[in-house]
Amino acid sequence: MICGEAGCPAVGHVHPAATACPGGQAELMSMYNKPVPQGTPEEPGSVVCAHFVLDADVAADDGTRFGAEQLAGEGACAILCVMASSKVFLSEGAVTDLGRHLQRLGYSSIALADPLDTAGTGDMLRELVEAGGVHALVFASPCAQLQRTAILAPAEVERVSCVGCMRCVQITACPALSFRPPAAFIDPDACAGCDLCSDYCRTRVILTPRADMTPAQRHAERLAAAGA
Repeated sequence: MICGEAGCPAVGHVHPAATACPGGQAELMSMYNKPVPQGTPEEPGSVVCAHFVLDADVAADDGTRFGAEQLAGEGACAILCVMASSKVFLSEGAVTDLGRHLQRLGYSSIALADPLDTAGTGDMLRELVEAGGVHALVFASPCAQLQRTAILAPAEVERVSCVGCMRCVQITACPALSFRPPAAFIDPDACAGCDLCSDYCRTRVILTPRADMTPAQRHAERLAAAGA
């Protein structure tokens, strides 16, 4: 189960599932628009729960909202997914301090992930689910709105080879992506260079100028673009 908050002051409330829904919160089906499950550590409210929360909300919490004890009732495997994407949390020191605060909230299992490294993050999530119990996972990557110091080169669809499956549009719900028959199209002025569409393209026809970069190099480029 996915629940919590993925919005921000700029866009308002966004259910985490709506971030991968074309049309966003307004078009999210009720079967995915799930509330936070209620339960107890002995009888948790779900089998697996990924509870998304904003970095500032966690930093301000005294343990009454997002403490490990509270999360234990949400799922047999409960993961607090902290989106460290705001300007305050761009530095390594700030992310480290956030980890220490999570320790004070009762988390003994705390991991750090780059949410745009889809392979690495997927492996990490599988490990946490297999382990069970309560975990905190910090997704550290600057919001695209902060990337103003430098403009990252956009990805591009090889439209002649695109099969028009729309997988990239449906999974990422990226505002830079659209379907212009017979193929997907990326607006170069709106693309933030996250490359998620390229990762999810099964036919490998979305080309990125960062194809030869490691996930760490891509992450560093985004931080530099955000002025970190």
